[in-house]
Amino acid sequence: MSVLYYIHAGARLRRILRQKDVVILHYAKKVGLTPQGLYRYFSQPVIKREKLEVLLEAVPITKAAFYQWDSLDDSPLHQGELLLLYLVQRKIKVGQLASQLHLQVSEMNDWCDCTHFSTQQLDQLYEVLGLTPAYFSDPAQAQKGVNWLEAYLDKCMEAQQYLRKVSSLEKKLNALESKQTGQP
Repeated sequence: MSVLYYIHAGARLRRILRQKDVVILHYAKKVGLTPQGLYRYFSQPVIKREKLEVLLEAVPITKAAFYQWDSLDDSPLHQGELLLLYLVQRKIKVGQLASQLHLQVSEMNDWCDCTHFSTQQLDQLYEVLGLTPAYFSDPAQAQKGVNWLEAYLDKCMEAQQYLRKVSSLEKKLNALESKQTGQP
């Protein structure tokens, strides 16, 4: 299967290392980087071919396996994530679905955090969205054409990295502001 969607190389590498329980400090030394330098690579959507080969060789994993990585093989499906995938594919906002189900947005977000939906929740989703029961029980339903699960997880990891970057910048900004006002 060819790569059918944009892969965030740094996020993908980080997820592979997490799944393989690789210790970042040891891995960074193995590839000749500091942990901070390695984290910089995790935030890069594109890693130069030569560097990517070095990083993958240290895992060890082939480039083909890297691009075809499927961390969800033989894992139970997370029904909340499948619902989010469905909503993204259909360009439905969580708030829209919440109002159709007569729920608060916070309640809908709680649903999306659920590993498994109750029978009542599933019945409501089938009725409102017109889904078949197979969507939440058959992995092939969620992966038609493109491995949407991997794409979604890559984007989640990318978003987490941006949030960490924003948090770091906020701390630096607060430190600069406190220096200017003379507060410790």
